[in-house]
Amino acid sequence: MSRKRKKDTIVHQYLERISGRVLDDYPGVIRRMFHGRSGVYALYKGDRLYYVGLANNLINRVKHHLKDRHRRKWDRFSVYITTGYEHIKPLESLVLRVTSPPGNHVSGRLVGAQNLLNSVNHFMSQTDADRRAMVLGGKAAQRRRRAKAAGRYGTTALQGAVERRITLIGYRKKRKFRASLRRDGHISYKGRLYESPSAAARAALGRGANGWSFWTFQRRPREWVRLRELTK
Repeated sequence: MSRKRKKDTIVHQYLERISGRVLDDYPGVIRRMFHGRSGVYALYKGDRLYYVGLANNLINRVKHHLKDRHRRKWDRFSVYITTGYEHIKPLESLVLRVTSPPGNHVSGRLVGAQNLLNSVNHFMSQTDADRRAMVLGGKAAQRRRRAKAAGRYGTTALQGAVERRITLIGYRKKRKFRASLRRDGHISYKGRLYESPSAAARAALGRGANGWSFWTFQRRPREWVRLRELTK
């Protein structure tokens, strides 16, 4: 168990918020402990984060910042030694995006990562439209069901089409089959859930069938119509 945790660890060792004076007062100690070690480092002015960077040789890079444009802008530093260099860049980018240190001129780039803002905005709009249709009812609800069903299949097309579970009936050669449509769009037949009307019809008949035509539901008293009418 302990070996697995060690293997999965990104940061192997760390030293946090130590005074920059240690670089001059105890150079031998720092060199012996950190020479040639790679990872991510952070510079602080008092308790405030100033700069984040990465390096193949952490201590040499931190010492260099005593003389470059960052001199006198920090007095404490942290170092995080990683288990492999391949982790350093994404780790640095993540820290930069979360903290936005004033000493860094650019923010971290999350290469290959998807920004979910547009997806969240889309689903919020869809939720708002569903709520309005439910409140207005009638033709507004009917138009909303049609819009949601366009280009969608199975549970995605039937999800939210009914407010409560309804009975479905299918007939084939004088045999009667009974199933039910749930609010989440699944069809229940003999205790099993199916992702689409056709899958449920196949289970009932033992062969392929168009479930949208096979299953019917009661739209009004004594009026049974094909399931495809539910999304129109």
